[in-house]
Amino acid sequence: MLANLSLKNKLLLTIVPLTLLVYLSTIVMVYRSSKASTEELAQVAVEAIAHQQAAEIMGYFDGALHAARMTSDMLSRELVDGQLPDSRIADPMLESLLHNSAQVKAAWWLPLRSAKSGSVFWLRGGSDIQLAPAQQREALLGVMEQGPLERETISSPRPLPGSGSSRPVISLQIPVRQNGRVVGSLGLGFDADQLQQRVAQLRPLGVGLAALTAHDTRLVAHPDPTRVGRLEAETEGDFLGEHLPDMINAVRKGEPLTLRFVSPAMGEEVFMLGVPIVIGDTATPWSFGIALPSAALLIGVKTLALKLLLLGCFSVLLLAGMILLLGRALSSPLSAIVQAIRQLAAGEADLRLRLPVKGSDELASLAKEFNGFLDSMVNLVSQIKSTSQKLQSTSEELQQDSRASGAVVNAQRDEVGQLAAAMQQMAATVEEVAHNAGQAAQITREGDLAVAQGQATVANLSAAIAKDAQLLEQVTALTVELSDASQTIGTVVAVIRDIAEQTNLLALNAAIESARAGEQGRGFAVVADEVRALARRTHSSTEDVCRNISMIQGCTRTVVEMVAKSLGTSQVNVASAQEASEALHRITQMIGQVRDMSQQIATATGQQATTSEQLSRSLVTIADSAESASCSAHQVHQRSQDLQLSAGSLNVLVSRFKL
Repeated sequence: MLANLSLKNKLLLTIVPLTLLVYLSTIVMVYRSSKASTEELAQVAVEAIAHQQAAEIMGYFDGALHAARMTSDMLSRELVDGQLPDSRIADPMLESLLHNSAQVKAAWWLPLRSAKSGSVFWLRGGSDIQLAPAQQREALLGVMEQGPLERETISSPRPLPGSGSSRPVISLQIPVRQNGRVVGSLGLGFDADQLQQRVAQLRPLGVGLAALTAHDTRLVAHPDPTRVGRLEAETEGDFLGEHLPDMINAVRKGEPLTLRFVSPAMGEEVFMLGVPIVIGDTATPWSFGIALPSAALLIGVKTLALKLLLLGCFSVLLLAGMILLLGRALSSPLSAIVQAIRQLAAGEADLRLRLPVKGSDELASLAKEFNGFLDSMVNLVSQIKSTSQKLQSTSEELQQDSRASGAVVNAQRDEVGQLAAAMQQMAATVEEVAHNAGQAAQITREGDLAVAQGQATVANLSAAIAKDAQLLEQVTALTVELSDASQTIGTVVAVIRDIAEQTNLLALNAAIESARAGEQGRGFAVVADEVRALARRTHSSTEDVCRNISMIQGCTRTVVEMVAKSLGTSQVNVASAQEASEALHRITQMIGQVRDMSQQIATATGQQATTSEQLSRSLVTIADSAESASCSAHQVHQRSQDLQLSAGSLNVLVSRFKL
């Protein structure tokens, strides 16, 4: 969008909005930082003001309180056994106290014992100070504490009893001690209306409000006099809203309080600060509070922001005017330069034209450099013109040379084509021989592989036969052991046979002896018969065992003979297998030699074929190069003609410039 605008408008549409944006951002940043810092400073200032004004309020009591303490000391020195010898001793003291303390409306002395007869009560009536009548003194005694006071006490504003006046006073009582023992109290009645007027005149920062609250949350001084003497819970709900309980707790506990809230009564944000006030040596501190709108804290910042905004607007207007003047000052020389360039681009391109150089700024430097550029263009065009003439003569010579080289290249192309055809035929023959040699080598490798497999088979067979021979040797050994065992069994059987025959003979002899013995040897005869029967069975079994042993011995001898024959045959087969393996190994060596020779022949033939193919490709490449050279020569001839035409055109174009 900016490309279609003038330089002056570009400056206006870029610098002015950017400057305005930066300035507004700066104002916002300054306002925010100033707002935060101002709020903190204002809070500190308000706290300082609150403590200062609280000190002023305490000063309202301190002067009279100091005088009352001195009076209390004087009274304690006049006491005798806790009583004044004469009540008139207290009269000048109390009168002097009222004269010196304008804020005190009443002063009294109440002894702990015989209060009715020994009490003294003085009043301020306008400008007069007088002794209170007996009726009023009795009314005062009715509301005052009769017990001993261990420390100073202060009460909320209330009318003096029996005085008939509605003006409230603040009662402050000071214990009077004699020998460390409380014997009575000295009381002061401060003018609550006077304190109300003083507090009402306090205006923090000129817009704030101040109030004083007693320990029992009863208002002592307030901007609205109708609320004085009433409890905060009854009057301040419309101002504090939901923060009323916080304020009441802070007053009762004698603690400081800081609140920032939107007041329902004022309809805006309010900053409120409560400061505890300890009057004398009392244990019930009062609370002094000030409240002011939060906007009052920031009025200076808002004023500063408004001034900065007005100053920024004025600065932007001034900047826009300066940009207009600057754009006009820049656009005039630039327009002259554009006009000069337009004249150079059109018409007869007069290089003798020069721009006027005025001043020493950037535009003057631009005009000076542009004139230098035109001088360089004059020199360049002159050199181009002379070069174009030389180029035209050179192109004519180049055209003649290209014709001669074209004829030579054509002849070379024909001869190289014939040589390439012959080399291609020879390469085909060599490739066929290499193929046949490769097939022979492949067949030799296959035969070698078959022989290797046969040799492996024979070796496996030889190993198996050898294992069988070893097994037969083990069987032969076991058979021999079996034969020996059968012979041993035969010997044992012969022994058993002899034992059986002897047992039979013994049984026969036993039968003969039992027959001789008669009836006494009948049982022995029975045993002899059983032994003879056992001998017969043993002899019969022995004969069976002998027959079986003879058969086993015969079979064992036959097996030993067969195993011996098989062992001899296995040993012969192992020897034959070893001879066959050695023969196959020799065949493998011979086939390997044939394979190596075939491989060498195939490799040599392959290398020869590769060389022939490379030579053929080289000749083809040469033929192609010759063809390309022929074409290039033709193209050179054609381009030399184009170059001659371009040189002529260049002369025509250069002649347009006026030097």
